[in-house]
Formats: sequence, C-alpha cells, structure tokens
Amino acid sequence: MIRDLEPSLADIADSAAELAELRATADHSLRRAWAVERTRSLLDATTPAFDERLWHTVVQMGWPDVLLDEAHGGGGAGLRELCVLAEAAGAVALPVPLAAAAAAAWCTQRRTDDIALILDDAGATVSGDRVNGTWSLVPFGDIADRLVVLAQRSGEAVLGVTSTAAPGVRRQSERPLDHSPAAAIILEDAHLDVIATGPDALARHRAGVNRCRLATVAELIGIASAANDAAVEYAKVRVTFGRPIGARQAIKHRLVEQRSAIEIARALVNRAADAVELGHPDADALVSLAVFWAIDSLRRVPEGATQVFGGIAYTWEHDAHVHLRQAATRIAALGSRAEHRAVVADWLRRRRSRKSGQR
Repeated sequence: MIRDLEPSLADIADSAAELAELRATADHSLRRAWAVERTRSLLDATTPAFDERLWHTVVQMGWPDVLLDEAHGGGGAGLRELCVLAEAAGAVALPVPLAAAAAAAWCTQRRTDDIALILDDAGATVSGDRVNGTWSLVPFGDIADRLVVLAQRSGEAVLGVTSTAAPGVRRQSERPLDHSPAAAIILEDAHLDVIATGPDALARHRAGVNRCRLATVAELIGIASAANDAAVEYAKVRVTFGRPIGARQAIKHRLVEQRSAIEIARALVNRAADAVELGHPDADALVSLAVFWAIDSLRRVPEGATQVFGGIAYTWEHDAHVHLRQAATRIAALGSRAEHRAVVADWLRRRRSRKSGQR
C-alpha cells in the first residue's frame, strides 16, 4: 500500500509477539480491576458514570503516560501499544478518558495524575494570553482538570494549556447515551499557557488529535469484540427448534461478517499508527480511513449482537445496551463521517493521479 511503511516479516513477527504479550497483561490487569457489570451499575446512579478510584488505578498502571518519553516519566511506548491498552479498556467498558488523556500528555510532554484532555480545532482565538472558544459535547469534559487547546492569534497558530479552574472557563454538563460526564466547554478570556506556536503548534496538535482518534477507534474495537464474542457464545447455547441458533446461516454469517469488520479495523489502526509515528505525509488520510471504517462498520457490531441475543438484550441486566451506549458515544467523539470520507476520497484521487503520471 505504502512502500516505506512496509515492515519485514521478522519485524512483523517480533511486533506481533510483543503486542500479544502486552494485550494479555492488559486484559489480566483490567479484568481484576473492573467488569462490564460495574459500568452498568454506574448507569443506575444519578451522578455521571465515572469512578475516580478507577481512574487513579489506571494512572498508577501508567496508561495515560504510556506515550511519554521515559525521560519525562512516561512509558516510552508507541502508538500501537496505546491502542492495545485502549482496546483492552473497551473490552471491559472502562469509563475513563484514556485516549484523550494519553494524547494530551503526549502533546504537553508532561506526566500528571489529573485529567487532561486534548480538544479538537474549533476555531478558538487568542489575544495576548487570553483564549476564547466553544466546544460542544466534550467527552469527560465535566471532570477535566486541564485542556489542551489550539487557537489562532493574529493569523498564527497557538497551542496551549488552560486549567478548568481558571476564571473564564465555563462548563455546561451534558449527559450522553453512556452517561459519561460530558460537557460543553466555553472559554471566555481564560488564561492560556502557550507551549508551541506557528507550524510546530499545528503539527503537534494534529499529531495529538490523530493519536486520540486512533486510540478511540481501538476502544471501539474492544467494545465491538466483546459484544461479538458474547453473541457467538450465546449462539452456541441458545437452542430453537432443536438446533443452536448459531447453526443457522443468518446468524453465523452475521457474526463472521462482524468479526471481519473488527479485524479490518484493527489492521487500519495499526497501519495508521505507524504512519503517525513516522510523520508520514499520508498519516492524516490513513487516520481518517480508520475512523471512517469505524463509524461505518464498528457501530453495526453491537447492534448486530443485540439482534442475535433477541429479547434478552433489551433488559437492563444484560450487557448489550452498555456496549451500544459506549460505542455510540465514542463514535460521536470521532468527528463528522462526511469530513473523514472527503479526506479519504481526496487522498485516493491524489494517489491515482500520481500513479497515472508515473506511467
């Protein structure tokens, strides 16, 4: 696909073994600390679905700082490793802002125990050291301590950090489908600590947002895998008319197609992660391709699993609605399907033009 992103077979084998070991360790750690049932119990609460002790456990494991260099107190790992952790988090419906926090830590190169989030470019402006801007439905925005913001100052890009405790920061609590502590965020002459300006600010923010989006897609892969695996097991034991429902073509074909969508998503995330880390010129397009596929295909997996379960999936005690809720909220955080489709279409046109010119 892209020659300078093609690893050798030996590199693939080594990387696969290391990631498999990390995945097993992450799964083991999380299943001791959390379960989907606990996320479902948070949905019953009148407060937003967030467990502060769980967040501190995740911080103690070093996951939000996994992309930081070891010199800055981080794990010194790569984006593929973060995506493995995010997938494990999605599999147990972990209600924490892992993707946005890890991307924010990478942008600021700062290790911290508080909750920092990276925000999308929303046309914010800066005058002096005061920033103004509005963001709607920021996942976990209602509990964030710091925000990484891209803004414009006299035509120049500025990347900075603002504290949510600072004067001029307002939050309007919102309750998305998964009951997570989301919020609309309004900055009105809030103080901004500038960390980069000009092209460096743009590049660092874009790379941070790409990391956040890929980790979010990885969470979706975990959510979809858990939903599909549960549906497969149910299809083996649910008997109608003397046969397991999994023996019927309509069921088994659906489950296989859903597994195929998950594996394609994982391959797209891995390819995009390599491109982002290498600073490849096609990185933005590859991220949009992974996101577009997730929005189009992964959202259907929890929906399809619900159809396999039938009526039992519509009860509060079943996990199916937890997967549906979390998938919907994460997809909403990935941005516009149309925008990602346009990025991918433009990239494909340019690739075709380059190939035509080489003939």
